[in-house]
Amino acid sequence: MRRRKAILLCFLAFMLVPISFAPIGSGPLSAAAAAQGEEPYFTNLDLFKGGTEGYHTFRIPSLLTTKSGTVLAFAEGRKNSAADNGDIDLVLRRSLDQGRTWQPLQVVCDAGPDTCGNPTPVQDESTGRIWLFVTQNYGPDTYGAIVNGTSRGVRTIWSVYSDDEGATWSEPVNRFSEVQDPGTRWDGTGPGIGIQLQQGPAKGRLLIPAIDRNIQSDDHGATWYQSGRLPAGLGEPTVAELSDGTLMRNDRLSSHQEIRRRGISTSRDQGATWSPISYDPVLLDPICEASLIRYEPADPSSRIVLFSNPADTMVRENMTVRVSYDDSQTWPTAKTVYKGPSAYSSLSVLPDGKAALLFEGGEYTPYDKIMFAVFNFAWFQTPEADLDDVQFSDGSLTPMFRGDITDYQLALYSGTEQLSVTPVTDNDAISIEVNGEPAEAGKPKTITLGGSEAIAIKARLGERTRSYTIHLERNRPVPELLLHWTFDQTEADGIPDTSGKGHTGLMSSGADLRPGLDGNALYLNGARANVQMTNVEDLHPEADNFTFSVWVNPEALVQQRHIIYWYGLAGKYPQWWCAVEKNGAVRMNLFGMPAGKEVGVATAGGLVKTGVWTHLTFVRDGSVNKIYVNGEWAATSVQYDGPSMNVTNRSTPPLLGYDKGTAANRDWLGSMDELRMYRYALNDADIRRLFGSLDETKPVTEAVTEPREPNGTNGWYTSDVTVTLSATDNLSGVARTEYRLNGGEWKAYRGPFAVTSEGENKLDYRSMDRAGQLEETRSLTLRIDKTAPSLTIEPDPAGMWPPNGKWVPVRAAVDAADGVSGVASVTLVSIMSSEAEGRMPEEDIREADFGTDDREFLLRAVRNGEGTGRVYTIEYKAADLAGNTASGTAAVTVRHDASPPPAELPGR
Repeated sequence: MRRRKAILLCFLAFMLVPISFAPIGSGPLSAAAAAQGEEPYFTNLDLFKGGTEGYHTFRIPSLLTTKSGTVLAFAEGRKNSAADNGDIDLVLRRSLDQGRTWQPLQVVCDAGPDTCGNPTPVQDESTGRIWLFVTQNYGPDTYGAIVNGTSRGVRTIWSVYSDDEGATWSEPVNRFSEVQDPGTRWDGTGPGIGIQLQQGPAKGRLLIPAIDRNIQSDDHGATWYQSGRLPAGLGEPTVAELSDGTLMRNDRLSSHQEIRRRGISTSRDQGATWSPISYDPVLLDPICEASLIRYEPADPSSRIVLFSNPADTMVRENMTVRVSYDDSQTWPTAKTVYKGPSAYSSLSVLPDGKAALLFEGGEYTPYDKIMFAVFNFAWFQTPEADLDDVQFSDGSLTPMFRGDITDYQLALYSGTEQLSVTPVTDNDAISIEVNGEPAEAGKPKTITLGGSEAIAIKARLGERTRSYTIHLERNRPVPELLLHWTFDQTEADGIPDTSGKGHTGLMSSGADLRPGLDGNALYLNGARANVQMTNVEDLHPEADNFTFSVWVNPEALVQQRHIIYWYGLAGKYPQWWCAVEKNGAVRMNLFGMPAGKEVGVATAGGLVKTGVWTHLTFVRDGSVNKIYVNGEWAATSVQYDGPSMNVTNRSTPPLLGYDKGTAANRDWLGSMDELRMYRYALNDADIRRLFGSLDETKPVTEAVTEPREPNGTNGWYTSDVTVTLSATDNLSGVARTEYRLNGGEWKAYRGPFAVTSEGENKLDYRSMDRAGQLEETRSLTLRIDKTAPSLTIEPDPAGMWPPNGKWVPVRAAVDAADGVSGVASVTLVSIMSSEAEGRMPEEDIREADFGTDDREFLLRAVRNGEGTGRVYTIEYKAADLAGNTASGTAAVTVRHDASPPPAELPGR
């Protein structure tokens, strides 16, 4: 505990000093870390992994560090599937050394075939007792059935406790009558952790967050009751007591989910009443559980709060921890813990002051495993040397590349000897090496493989490095094309198979050919029109890998699901099918024997749109299914026992665009083109090439400037120019856009940039599409002159004497210069007299042609009898070609007397 106290003392010292916050590298946390001389620390290990310990999936993490330092990691152990209902146990692993080693898994709650979940523990620090609240329901009862009243039972809240740091647990107690209203059907605690109040009249109160309220005890758990109700529309809550005693709830939204932010409600009377919901603009949320904790709840002066969730508005990925130094009012510091798919999380503070995070994540889905990460505050201020992507000209990378994964397998075809490697990063400060040689981000680097077993890629940012190892596998057979329909023509017996395998397509029920991508396309009317595949013996998948690719263009997306292809029969029979959902998501489902299991995978919504051609590829690859959209990986299923899963069904032919289900109202409506099938899992590079194979048109890049037009004259700008580049490619899409200035190095375009150099700037720009076609270089000339010309004026003579009323010729030597655009004009503006109250004394000036470059004129040598004399002020204006102007004046003096003017006095 000494180290923890030392860190906290440093926190308090720095909290007294005004600090300017930045995304990473400032604030009390980094100051404290610097004061301690800490090196950045981060570890991450797999704690619960699906498919082990007798459980199909582990979900719903909850992390509690006890007062004596024991770390308790709770989770749901889901026996037979990843579903939220069924046979689900509440399991626990314990660590006695701050998470470095863990004791074996133990079961805290086993409800037989039913569901026990939603762990939410809290420790009573005065007694040491750990209370754990859970929910239970009958295994077959789904959320929908419970809510609509068709289930066998309802969801009830239970509690257990431990007096020995989680080693053993009491028998569960049903708390329904105490903490749930009589008519409650669906309910939930947390999940996450509870808190014990540290301030106010209710100091010592135990508090468990639950749907629409908190569950509380003021007698160390002897009895429990409900707090005041929160506004409706919240769920899966987390709660914290702020430094002034205010209770803050931070919830997932159950209504108004389109806001995609966290819902906040506060109580200033320790839970009796709650404020209306507000939405934190910083806390992005894909509608998922999150975690919120005070860093040191027992210290009233500490305003440091930690928050974790998958920081995205649409998908569950990018697990991020944020830090607030002002009781959650602002969140100036954030860093990604895990870049991949990720979902639920639970934060805690370890005895040595480090933070710990228990969270769901995986390579392919957010639910592959539950990980345990530990980090210190110096880690927050340290940028990582991560690459954004690494692309290969051939092969399939496993897992999909992510900057914080360092070890990969690249499967290549037999005999591959050369490979192009393209590292990608948005951070220009990162230097890259491939096999020890410098490499440039965004530029392919060709390497000869020889006998190499791996490729070494290193990214360096300052003193931080990240090394990636790409292990090579070069024994995959080249895939064989089994079916290819171009739909460009029909023959007497149907659509010809250009692969030569004889898989003729039989059109029926209104199927038609209409203009498509390149020639004709197949059109299906959404009302039983379909195409049947023939001679299908070699198309039976058995337990083998396969690839199905097709271009689609839906006319409408009106039903829940729009079938593209269906092999087999609907029901509990071997089958596989693919479809587009109503929301534009893409789905692939397999059902196989002998296990009789169904495996599905779906992408995020919005990837397929009506009236737009989209390329889809469906791949069965070993123990996972993959979906690619427009050549890019979009979704992968959880792993399953692929080698033994046989999806062959010889009793019915495969159909294109036809719904074999009982509803029979999900037929494809729209067009399809360029359909291919392989008895092989195509790799990433194959699919990118397949996607770009029809694209013979190069991308088009447009440049827009701000100001839109030159804001000077003669085609010159008189300010910096911001350039925005936008590229379009109607088929394969844009892979990258780049630019260079004045013949310099090409740079990757990552957003609007400013051109600031004066003079004539030549901007070159171009784009490449995903088919590898590079646009011819386009150019734009930007002439910038932000500087006014220089101007000096020397009249001759500069003084007149005597003031006898005679006309005196005056010649003005005017020197105007401009080093950028050049001088366009010099103009005589005015000649003013000091004795004419600023007016131009025409009777005292002759032959002055104002508004022209007149440099010779007559001034009368005259003055009033009183005063110090007369001063003629001569003004000229110079303009450059860009329209910048400069004005200058010079004086001709008619002195009061014969004494020399002050400027001519000795010593001046």
